[in-house]
Amino acid sequence: MKQRSFLSFIIIIMLLFFGTSTTSFAHVQSMGFSELKIEQNEILYDLFLDERDLTQQFGINTNLDNLVNEAQFSQKVESFLQKGLRIDADSKPFTMELLSMKMANKASIRGVELQLKFTADKVIEQFTLHYDLELFDHVPAHTSGLLVHAGEYVQQDLIDSTKRDIQINLPQHNQQDTIDSTKGDSQPNLPQPKTGAVLWKYFKLGIEHILTGYDHLVFLLSLVLIASRFKDALKIVTAFTIAHSITLFLVASGRLHVISSWVEALIAVTICYVAVENMFVQKAKWRWALTAIFGLIHGMGFAGALAETGLPKGNLIGTLLTFNLGVETGQLMVLCLLLPLLIWLRRFPWYRKMMISTSCLIFVLAFYWLIQRL
Repeated sequence: MKQRSFLSFIIIIMLLFFGTSTTSFAHVQSMGFSELKIEQNEILYDLFLDERDLTQQFGINTNLDNLVNEAQFSQKVESFLQKGLRIDADSKPFTMELLSMKMANKASIRGVELQLKFTADKVIEQFTLHYDLELFDHVPAHTSGLLVHAGEYVQQDLIDSTKRDIQINLPQHNQQDTIDSTKGDSQPNLPQPKTGAVLWKYFKLGIEHILTGYDHLVFLLSLVLIASRFKDALKIVTAFTIAHSITLFLVASGRLHVISSWVEALIAVTICYVAVENMFVQKAKWRWALTAIFGLIHGMGFAGALAETGLPKGNLIGTLLTFNLGVETGQLMVLCLLLPLLIWLRRFPWYRKMMISTSCLIFVLAFYWLIQRL
């Protein structure tokens, strides 16, 4: 009976880990970026989409490095955008034109950067962005960080499946201020949009970040597998939280610059190391110190995609705090479910064998991620 319980648990772990391995490369399932620059009656729209999302959308089995230069693929993409991306004012759609398309990297994400131009009949004072790409049918968790510039005015938001229409209302005096700025006149303090809704979005993004960041979840599991008491697990989690919060703030605020591809690879290395250590160490006395060091690396990973969403200088601290709070909330949700189960399982004599077997599976999975990211 004990052996059956042991084997059943191992099978569940195997299915859980390897079933999610194909989506583990990114911290979020799908992240895009939208930056709009408004100039009189034109909107220059820089749109970034994940390469994997586009290959899935168009059923392509190869990379896009060569296809982005082909006219036929460009026409497919333009048609795809025409159907799901629209900007209008007073129910009058703006004219859209695809200016260029190229491969680019945003943090750890490889994708396609598209430069679009939307043209209106008159000077733009307000408009509605309709972001209803077919992408949502394949990737419901797709999110696009939105940043709008109009002179000195900046508006920030997040687009997702629940919020695909964004209303943008520019200050009435903004256009004149933009003209005056070319003459050397001083800028008044322009009203900024309310930040409460944006902060709430980043809080939810933080939760999604940890719940869909399978490498971070596997790392947390590896860390607490040898914790025999709740006190030991609490020290480990606290060390991880403090460490990753430090590098999250440093990288996202631009005070520390890292190569994101190497950070992603190092995260896989940390998982491999902890998994191997679990096979030989039976006590978690000094695990918190190791966790603090590795937490610095994971914090850089958390900050990678976040830094590319166009964090506002005027509300940088608030945005980072709410995002980090969301990460911690998601982490606690997982640990509240995981720790009681692990502590209860430690009562059985076969727990050590189960822990070693699980660590072996974790090592194989993390090593696969390492090869993939290199």
